[in-house]
Amino acid sequence: MKARWAAAACVLGIAASGCSDREVPSNAATTQASPSQAEAASTGQVNQIRTVTAKEIGALVGGSKGKVVVVNFWASWCPPCVREFPAIIKVYNEYRDKGLEMFAVSLNSQEEMTDIEQFLQTHKPPFRIYRADAQDQTFTQGVLEGWSGEMPLTLVFNTAGERVLAHRSEVTYEELSSKVKALLPPQ
Repeated sequence: MKARWAAAACVLGIAASGCSDREVPSNAATTQASPSQAEAASTGQVNQIRTVTAKEIGALVGGSKGKVVVVNFWASWCPPCVREFPAIIKVYNEYRDKGLEMFAVSLNSQEEMTDIEQFLQTHKPPFRIYRADAQDQTFTQGVLEGWSGEMPLTLVFNTAGERVLAHRSEVTYEELSSKVKALLPPQ
């Protein structure tokens, strides 16, 4: 019941620090992508979005050593996620040629693919988008110990692949830009 109330509060925009994950049937059909298959989904082509497990997210981050990596967890029904997404895109566009790698993971359910498509059509992210294979404790704890699924969540990893930030609320351009800039290798 608590998760349902938190999700409803988030939809109404009254959650203080973010949105809680929705309860999703555990038998939802998904297609998993291995890190080698994890190609970027072209903007607006939702059928190309691959699902990822927490372990695969770790492999994607690990495969980007030498770059600063930002991973954003969002859902189309989460007002803080929607508000912060333009800032995240702006940071990526500013630093992608300087050693930044970024991808985002939707916590929308399989049944909400139309919502994901509308979100991506609106925001047109220039980086890879995935969908979480599950919205449960196994997934959230595999991503970040102590994370209960509240959104947005933005993780930042240094060039050695070590997590240096777990931002558990709406991130601003200034916050994310300053963190990324400080971690980038000198040009």
